[in-house]
Amino acid sequence: MLSRRALLALLAAGGSSACSTGTGTATPAAPVSPALSPTSPGGSTGLSGATTGSSTGTSTGSTTGTTTGGTVAVGEPASLPPQHTLVVVFQRFAADWINLLVPYGDPDYAVVRPNIKVNNPILLDDYFGLNPGLSALKELYDAGTLGFVTATGWVPLEARDRSHFFAQSIAEAGARSGVSDGWLGRVMLRDQPEYQDNTWAALAAEGAVPASFQGYPGAIAVRDFAAYYHGSVMGDAATALIETIATIAGPPGDDVRRLAASMNSLREAPLPAPTVAYPATSFGNGLKAAAQTIRGGLAPRVITVSSEDDWDTHVNQVSRHATALPNFAGAIRAFHDDLGDLMGQVTLVTMTEFGRKAKENLSGTDHGTASSMLVMGGGVRGGQVYGQWPGLSATAMFQGEDLEPTTDFRSVLGEILARRMGVAESLLEEIFPGGYAGSGHWRGFLS
Repeated sequence: MLSRRALLALLAAGGSSACSTGTGTATPAAPVSPALSPTSPGGSTGLSGATTGSSTGTSTGSTTGTTTGGTVAVGEPASLPPQHTLVVVFQRFAADWINLLVPYGDPDYAVVRPNIKVNNPILLDDYFGLNPGLSALKELYDAGTLGFVTATGWVPLEARDRSHFFAQSIAEAGARSGVSDGWLGRVMLRDQPEYQDNTWAALAAEGAVPASFQGYPGAIAVRDFAAYYHGSVMGDAATALIETIATIAGPPGDDVRRLAASMNSLREAPLPAPTVAYPATSFGNGLKAAAQTIRGGLAPRVITVSSEDDWDTHVNQVSRHATALPNFAGAIRAFHDDLGDLMGQVTLVTMTEFGRKAKENLSGTDHGTASSMLVMGGGVRGGQVYGQWPGLSATAMFQGEDLEPTTDFRSVLGEILARRMGVAESLLEEIFPGGYAGSGHWRGFLS
């Protein structure tokens, strides 16, 4: 449903507003910058015939662990499939990636986590393993369509913060200061006009449009398309309200009118049903809706999905992960399998506002600093763990208790934007101010 604030913005500003259909609220309208035409990168893989990079192994020494990538020589990217889609999964409330992507080869891992360490990880290489709760992802890793970037976070000290809500806000802004909108909003405003004209270009497959879309007036939130099919009460009410708003607004309501027409067409010809079973969680439902829009030809450019799978594990982490991790991994695997060959035109990446402390607190972990990021899809050189592992010794950890970030998360997102989404590298600093998004910081996880 459109929020009151969004309706007022539509009527007052004479433009379209970010719509939230179903549950949630709408992102208020903001000034729109001119669209800029980016260059087009390429590459696509799926579970079958995946492209894999050469094995880089691990390094030992002052920084023990996997060291891959670094400064990547990047020329003009190749041509991009016409409908490449970015799916951004936000693990809200700080996922503990130290116990998801387990550094079993670090001798200090058992020292800092004597009670909650993972004793039986699924080995990925001679240093890292997967928590058994993520076993559904192992086949994708082995096939080369999924990989990880470890020790990610804010490299600048001044951007590090352990407040969930503040850390989420600056992560979704893409900068600690100097911006008033979201990083995905800036991406969409700089995208090619033919993508911007698509009603479903920016989709939040969740209860509300997240702050990362702030500044882009066309984002829509839908978590369950079934609510709008075949005359459901909620669907009829939402469509009727949107049509009324468009009528009141007159010519400025054209975008809203197109949304109403699109919703009516979806009721007449529903999107394809899933081909696989998804976990019955909000995250599973979000990825199911995301897959439906891709398989149904709505051609979304960017999709966001929130994962709130019990990540804030101050206590009882082991038992809580036993439930949360299979649901999380199961949803990602279902999304991959549901898309089939279309996965080659999609890149999925995960992020979280911060990691959790390397040092346990007997049964759980408190707010920390660095985490890891999962990448999957078209052109991902999977089957590897990228980044530089700093170690878990007392001298290597940030403030003696946190994993030290060695890869700024914006470099991971910058590499995807430039090499898969066609964003010109010259625009990355506008999207992620601070100097970390450019090719000099990429880890080379894309072919």
